[in-house]
Parts: sequence; structure tokens; C-alpha cells
Amino acid sequence: MRFPIFKLALCSIALFGSVLAKPAQATDLARDVIGQYVLHSEILGRDMRLLVWQPDQTAPKNGFPVIYSFDGAESIGLFAELATAFGPLGARYKLSPPVIVGIAEMPGFGSNDQRTYDFTPPAKDYNLPERPNQRPWPKLGGGDIYLRAVIDEIKPFVTANLPVDTTRETLFGHSLGGLMTLHALATDPDAFDGYVAGSPSLWMNTPQRFSEIDALLDNPDFNPAHPIALTIGVGSEEARLGTWEKDTSPESRARRLAWKQNNNMVEYAKDMADLIKDKAGNRITLQFTVFDGEDHLTAKAIAMNRAVKQAMTP
Repeated sequence: MRFPIFKLALCSIALFGSVLAKPAQATDLARDVIGQYVLHSEILGRDMRLLVWQPDQTAPKNGFPVIYSFDGAESIGLFAELATAFGPLGARYKLSPPVIVGIAEMPGFGSNDQRTYDFTPPAKDYNLPERPNQRPWPKLGGGDIYLRAVIDEIKPFVTANLPVDTTRETLFGHSLGGLMTLHALATDPDAFDGYVAGSPSLWMNTPQRFSEIDALLDNPDFNPAHPIALTIGVGSEEARLGTWEKDTSPESRARRLAWKQNNNMVEYAKDMADLIKDKAGNRITLQFTVFDGEDHLTAKAIAMNRAVKQAMTP
């Protein structure tokens, strides 16, 4: 494989967005600073950003645990806050907070259509519900290409530039990112040591989502040296209209409710957890939770909290 061309970050970005003059280096990231790296992905054919938070302490002998997060621009700030908050508690038990690597697009490039393409696995056919905005579905099926860029380009860059423990790597995603997290587990389970899927969009070609996990668990060659840590979380209110959604036109409310009910987030997540519990044995250590009172958006923050805790746990 040809190694990608890497360009060191243009700047450091403070947690609340102010720009620092000093260039970001892997060795001088303060705990309240998010470093930015830019790399060119040959696989994707475009530049990508890595938004990185690193603990302000000496790295353990084997390096810090690391969380790779989809939707990095939206998640890095809260992940940095959570990892900072967990630091003192973890220190009591000689546990290190993780390095956070937020995988993000370049400014001005990202769009919902691009995200939908990157975060949907390929399929011969798609059984798609009507979107609440009534717009046509964009191009789908770039998920495997995106995962290859993460695994074959981004991970080697992080390993070469940051003090991370390559035996304690966690992948996090929410919504379509949660779907991609489970797809990564199903298709390349050795790529990461742990997976956290928040509110996974299992409505996207549902039979395929379950059949690929089923195939993994039926594969006699799937026998990891250590149990794979997997967390799945979903909000109990994801099939209902939220307070803000109720304050819209009757037509909009009807479309949104139909979308949520068709997506069946809670039941599909429960079914996936049951499948894994029934067939994984000691190969996967599963934590499944329905977050009481939480909707699709608020469940994400709790899933991120769980991801930090999972990453810190040996």
C-alpha cells in the first residue's frame, strides 16, 4: 500500500474555537487544546482533518488508549471535556484517559449528502423510507471505502505521531456513524479492540445489518485473542416526537413521526443486542443500555460518556 501524503496541522484549535498562533505538535497539546492535523487520503481522494485531544500527562509505557470518532468536528469538544473530567478519577485506579481522534472533513467540504454516502455500507439494493424533508436520497454505499481510509491511512498516521496503545483502540459512532461502527465490527473485527455504537441506524437495509453480524458470529475463524468490548446505547424516546418537534405544522409532525416509527430505533437495537448475547459467547463483551428519557440527540452524549469509560477500562 502506498503511504498517504501527510501535512502537519496548520494550527491548534482551543476547545471553544479560538485560534492559537503556535503550531500543533504531537508532544505539546495542552489538555484544554485540540490539535488539528491534515492528511491527504489517497483512498478517498481528498484531504481529511484529524482533531486530536491528548491528556496533559506523561504517556503510560505502552501509550494512551485511543478513541477514533466519526463526525469528529461535532464530537471532539464534548469528548475532550469528558476525557478531562475522567482523568482525576482514573488516576485513583492507575487508569489513563484516552487520546481522542475526531475524524472530520475539511472546512467547507462536508455535507449531509457526503456523510450519507460515506456512512452507508454498499448494497445491491436499498429499501429506503421516505425522508422527512421529502427530498430524494443521495448517493449511497461509500462506507467500505471510508472504513478503508480510517483503517489503512488514518490509524497508521495516528500511531506514528501520537503516543497511543495499539492494543486499546476504540471506534465510536452515532446514528449512521453507529451503523458504521457495527459494520466495521462485522466486516473487520480485528481493526479495533472496542466498539461503541450510539443509536445505530439499523433501519438502513435492516436484514443486511443483522445478517452480517450473524455471519461474523457463525464464522469459526472469529476467535479473538481477547474479548472485544462492545457498547450499544439508544434513547428510550427515539420513536416519539420531541418537544421541539411537536411545535411544527401538522404535516411536518406527521412526516417526522412516520420517519421515527419506521426507523424503530429502540427495538432494532434490542434485537441486535439479543443476537449478540445469544451467539457471541465470550468473544464479545456487550454492554447494552436503553437510556431512559433520552432522544436521538441527547442519547449521543451519554454514549460518548460510555465510550470514554470503556476506553479507559483495561
